[in-house]
Amino acid sequence: MPVLRLAEKLLEALVAALLFALVAMVFVNVMLRFFMNSGIVVTEELSRIVLSILILSGAVLALIQQRHIAMTLVVDRLPKGGKKAIVALTGAIMLYGNYLLAKGAWMQATLNFSSSYPISGLPMATIYIVATLAGAALALVVAVRMVLILSGRMEPETFFQAASADIAE
Repeated sequence: MPVLRLAEKLLEALVAALLFALVAMVFVNVMLRFFMNSGIVVTEELSRIVLSILILSGAVLALIQQRHIAMTLVVDRLPKGGKKAIVALTGAIMLYGNYLLAKGAWMQATLNFSSSYPISGLPMATIYIVATLAGAALALVVAVRMVLILSGRMEPETFFQAASADIAE
């Protein structure tokens, strides 16, 4: 899956750049307010936008890297067929949730295309477009994993592998 690895590396770079930008904006603004009794007004809007994009990008990255939290007590005790059934059920629920995220965010984006933030002038639809892309990316990752597991090319345990397994080792 070289495409997934490339997407993972690009998302890691994006998350790092967004985190750096957020820290830099807040630090510069705090220093300006402390030493000069003024600040950069646009950083209030930009930091909100950057934080939202950071959270959505981080959610996609966490799903790709399987860094979410999972409770696998019941699933670990099931036979392979039961695990595949749970993969199908939980995968379908996750796909539906991602569909709702993407659809709702796109509806909000279309409502906000004509309005913009008062200070920066950026379109208010920016965050909603990123949320739409995040919902689609999350759904794509879940769908690919479900297909690989249900076709037998991947073990069902990998669908439920999470950060808790790394911590236990």
